[in-house]
Amino acid sequence: MSKSNQLLSQRLGVAVLGICAAFVLWPVAQWAVLDAVWSGSAEACAAASGACWAFIRLRLQFLLFGFYPPEQFYRAIAVILIAVGVVLLITHVRFVREKLARVYVAIFLAFVVSVCLLRGDGLVLANVPSRLWTGFTLTVTVAFGGVALGLALGTLLAFGRNYGGSLLSTTCMVVIETLRALPSVVTMFIVIVVSPYVLPAWVGESMFFRIMLGFVLVAAAFYAEALRGALLTFAKGQGEAAISLGMKSPTVYLEVILPQVVALSFPALMNISLMVFKDTVLILAFGYYELLGAANASINTQEWNGFAPEMFIFVYAVFWSSCSLISRAGRAVERNLYVRKV
Repeated sequence: MSKSNQLLSQRLGVAVLGICAAFVLWPVAQWAVLDAVWSGSAEACAAASGACWAFIRLRLQFLLFGFYPPEQFYRAIAVILIAVGVVLLITHVRFVREKLARVYVAIFLAFVVSVCLLRGDGLVLANVPSRLWTGFTLTVTVAFGGVALGLALGTLLAFGRNYGGSLLSTTCMVVIETLRALPSVVTMFIVIVVSPYVLPAWVGESMFFRIMLGFVLVAAAFYAEALRGALLTFAKGQGEAAISLGMKSPTVYLEVILPQVVALSFPALMNISLMVFKDTVLILAFGYYELLGAANASINTQEWNGFAPEMFIFVYAVFWSSCSLISRAGRAVERNLYVRKV
């Protein structure tokens, strides 16, 4: 076939695909934009043939902040801004390998500050029960806690399994394999039921901390396996050479082994972090209304019962935007992992 015929067939193919796409997308565009209701009541939406985006606008505050006291919304807004700020900050960090500890501390502090802001101290900030921490604010807080605490515990489990004695290595292996074998919801349920009997009162009596503990354990098992895979490919001679030069074991682990292991396993770590963010919807099973729970509560009313597609499109858009931002930060970090100061 000549080049002119190939070009003609390609153009015909593009034209056919364009016509098919227009045929399929036109009804969607008509429903979502042209015939949509952007403001008004449920009655106006029921009378229209298009989407009811007025529903999203009227419920946006509840989707973001849930049952959090309206007079304290500035604290919930601060939590969301802190999360976005930390992700953007990580995106612009150069020479990441030399600053891994600082990146981790930023994520950990974002979680701690978020919890302190939402809870309050009873003096400067009014106490707000954790039952009222709902909406997207709770999604962000649980996600940062899952990443920060799960990664720390997963690192300890991975190093314990690879470098510990026979007893420690076996214990870490049993913990990892048990947590990976059980469904995430089952692990969280077991922790919620058992923790009041075996943990201090400040953890065992707080439903939020019990849910966080189960969530962190699940994340830690997957982080541990990703890091263990990298440890298996790591040249042990580097650690032995560092010790022979007089470096102490903790320094060798933190400054020689860990940065290289993180670099080797970073794509897997990023996938797990995205999974952690998306798995925050699991806490809905225990009565906590994160973003999906707030959306579900919004449509389970007599007034707005018929507008579920619009709500779930919005939830999808929020998760897609958030995961895209996290992925962008991950790609930036991955590019900088192999850039060193000269």
